[in-house]
Amino acid sequence: MLLCLMPMVVMAAAAVPALDDPVVDAAGALSADTHATLRAQALQLQARTGAQLQVLVVDHVGDEGIEAYAQRVFDQWQLGREGVDDGVLLLVAVQDRRVRIQTGYGLEGAIPDAYAARIIDKAIVPRFRDGDLDQGLLDGTKIVVALIDGEDLPAWEDPTARSVLPPDWRSADSVIALALLAGFFAGVWRSPPASSAAKTPDDFARRHRERQRGQSRAGAKQRARPKRLPAWGRPMLVTAVVAGGMLAAVVWAPRSALAALCIVLALCVPVASLLGWCWRRSRGLRIVLLGMLGVSTGFFVVMLLRGQLPPSLALHTLLDLAVGIAAMLVFFLVQACRARWHKDRSSFGVRFAVLVLLTAGYAIFALLAIDRVDPAARLAATIGWSAGTLVLYFAWIFTMLPGEKARGSGGSSSGYRSSTGTSSSSSSSSSSSSWSGGGGRSGGGGASGSW
Repeated sequence: MLLCLMPMVVMAAAAVPALDDPVVDAAGALSADTHATLRAQALQLQARTGAQLQVLVVDHVGDEGIEAYAQRVFDQWQLGREGVDDGVLLLVAVQDRRVRIQTGYGLEGAIPDAYAARIIDKAIVPRFRDGDLDQGLLDGTKIVVALIDGEDLPAWEDPTARSVLPPDWRSADSVIALALLAGFFAGVWRSPPASSAAKTPDDFARRHRERQRGQSRAGAKQRARPKRLPAWGRPMLVTAVVAGGMLAAVVWAPRSALAALCIVLALCVPVASLLGWCWRRSRGLRIVLLGMLGVSTGFFVVMLLRGQLPPSLALHTLLDLAVGIAAMLVFFLVQACRARWHKDRSSFGVRFAVLVLLTAGYAIFALLAIDRVDPAARLAATIGWSAGTLVLYFAWIFTMLPGEKARGSGGSSSGYRSSTGTSSSSSSSSSSSSWSGGGGRSGGGGASGSW
């Protein structure tokens, strides 16, 4: 029975074609020009460096998989020079939609597995997905030859990196943007205006005199105030916006993103509504939001001028959030320093000098420590030093904040008001009449891909 099954096993494994040319196209998938270009490229490489580049295109590799088939081809053909093992095989299985780069022992330093994977993912597979098999092989072999010649791996610009989310997430971006905008206007609608509260003793005295003369009530009647929503009106309105956003996500957004979108809408729409409610009451908030909008608009224009797609809304929101948090932290620190300056300038000078020296020493020590730490533990060290930086920030805040002043002490305590601001990244050719392997071996290194 075993003897009867052996022919079936042999039939299941795809046959290895004869090695008679640098480009073996058993599938007939390459054009004549591409075949000639690849052949000349391989011959020139062998004449220049001695390394052997082999291209093999087959219909399928059978049930054994492309890795095992590539190893079998490499062992049978013995690509590369004997003792040097400087052969490299670029194998394409057209019907299987699989591709592999197999390197000999002598080229594992020039073409590591990670480099082979990047060549497949960035240079070969994108062309194959577009149906351009010829250009994919030309681009891939060009980089392989450059690496053998000692050049560096090119730094590809990933087109998908311009938009963090896949194309089918664009509808999700639109849903989030419209929901946030609707939540913001739901907060602005019938929100109370800024109240002119008395901030100095003179204001209190003036208010007192107006009340005695009866002018306060008359002025209040003359000033038309917008009709406010009832206490339950705004929460119901925000809930309706969130529900509408979730319904739009169910209809238009991809199913894989539905749960994440619902969480984002439930958390971010109330925040947008709160910002809208504070829009008329806080001049500082208006400056911050308009500054963030200006930064986003400038970034959008720069991306368009460079011919690139603008980032997705998710990345844009994270970018604005990071800018807003940084501006808030800087604002708190500046306010604490101003308060200390107004209270006692000599104390401010001493504290500021001590904190600057402490911060400079901490920064130098942190940079040296992170640079010397083991690469495997560098992430943990970076997180630890980031936590230390946060502690140092709060040390600045609490050191600069003045103590509580007693009432009636007068002086500059009434002058602490501030107007907020914000500051919103080929050489000589050779010919050969015959083509064969030189006895090279491969340990199975390389990379595979599919399209």
